[in-house]
Order: sequence, then C-alpha cells, then structure tokens
Amino acid sequence: MNIGAALMFALLGTQAGLSWENDEDAAALAHYPSAEQVQSDLLATAGDAEPDEIAGRQAGRLMMLHSALAHTASSSGNVSQASRPARQLLDAYSQAYRALDEKMQADPDWRKKCGYLDNLFDTCRRQRFAREKNYFKASPRAAQETAQLYFPPGYQDRFVDLTGVGGSRQRFADYQSERREAGRAERGREFRKRLPLILGGLSLIPLCIGIALFVLARRVGISLARYEFNNTSAGGVVEFASFGASQVHERKRLFRRILGNVGYLMLAISALGFGLAVGVQIANSQ
Repeated sequence: MNIGAALMFALLGTQAGLSWENDEDAAALAHYPSAEQVQSDLLATAGDAEPDEIAGRQAGRLMMLHSALAHTASSSGNVSQASRPARQLLDAYSQAYRALDEKMQADPDWRKKCGYLDNLFDTCRRQRFAREKNYFKASPRAAQETAQLYFPPGYQDRFVDLTGVGGSRQRFADYQSERREAGRAERGREFRKRLPLILGGLSLIPLCIGIALFVLARRVGISLARYEFNNTSAGGVVEFASFGASQVHERKRLFRRILGNVGYLMLAISALGFGLAVGVQIANSQ
C-alpha cells in the first residue's frame, strides 16, 4: 500500500470515529432495536387497545428512537455524516413511521370531523392515534420504558435525556430556567420603569385626602369662630346655653384639631411618595 492510500484510509477512519457524539453513543447503536422489533414489541403488549392506539404507540416510539439516534449519530449534528449502520437504521425508522401514518390516513374515517360525543366517549380515531403518538414520542415515562426495554442500565439515563427537546431534556430544562430568569429580570425592569408613575399616582390619593381634610377643618373652624363671635360677652367670655352645649363646642374644637393633624399626615405621606417616585426615576435614568 502506498503512502497516499494509507493516508486516505487513516483519514476515513478518523472521520468515522468522529461521526458519533461520543464513544458511549457509538456503542449504544448495537442496542437500538429494528423498526420491526419496535412494532412487534408494542403489538405484543397492546392488550385490548384499538388498532389506531397501537399504531400511535408504534409511531411515537419510532420517532423517539429516531430522534435520540439522530442527535448522537453525528458530532456535527448532520445526519448525512453519520455512519452507514446508523443511517440505515434511521431510514428504517422513518420508513416504518411513514408507512404507519399513510396507513392510518388511508382509512375512510380518518378525516371525519370528531364531534362532542366522539370526544366524550373517546371514539375519535385520529385523536387516539395522535394522543398515543405524542405520549410515546416525548413523555419522560415512555422514554424510561423504552430505555429499560432496549438499553443496558449504564446507558438508560443518557437515552432518556436524549429524548428531550433539542436532544437533551437537561439542556432544555436549563434553557427554560434561563428563559424564566430572563423573563423575571425583564418584568423587574419593566416594573421599575413603571414604578415612578405608580408611586406618583398613589401619592395623589393622600394628597387629595389631606386637602379634603383641611377644607373640612376650615369649615368647622369657621363654624366655631362664628359661634364664639356671636356669643362672647363684654368680658371676653364665650357663653353657652347649657353645659351640654359647651361640651359640644369643645368636641368640635377637638375634631377640628384632629382633622388638621390627619391632613398634615396625609400631606407628608403624599410628599414622601412623590419623593420616592423622583428617586426611582433618577435611579432608572442612571
């Protein structure tokens, strides 16, 4: 063998070794079932399930296996660069799935509109097929069942993770967590932007209450002053018709003081709210 041929074979061997995501995934190819075995296994455990439910389960498991294998058969993510055995198995899964789907759609009742009673009694064939397919394609429990059925214990967790969105349940969970954190941060920023308006609007409430209390206190004060002007003796003493009348007069004076004090408190709260609104606005602008 000349040097050029040796280099060519070495390069091909290197590419073949790099086609898999890792050695663990490459070794797992031997445990992937054939498309026929997948269908026969589900048929053997179908019990009294309807044909469309069995077909849905078969289609879902085929899709799950295809997805897991496709995400590991090539380190670059390009299935066309996968090894020949992996491509052949992927093609077999795809063809078996298409055959099931075409068979179900060829049924005359397949496109029949499912009504209320069909949904109530679960007699809609299309919905039963879709429900079983989606469960056996993506649910964690179905992934665990598939892993235990076909793969050795050391690879089962890896297979279950591969059946997630994007080829990894863990990465997708981390992505969702990051999205939630980003969403919370964005909502926090939006809240801080609106906070000055909220504080300013809320500050108007004690301001209006304080003004109203001052107006009421002024009216009570005018009423007291008018009475005292009309009922003050030459010696400067306010006269009352009875002891009870004097008590009423004192209560009105006390009420006026309370109105004034509460009014000042409302104005202070309002001023504090406006101050906070300005402070938050300045902080947001920095």
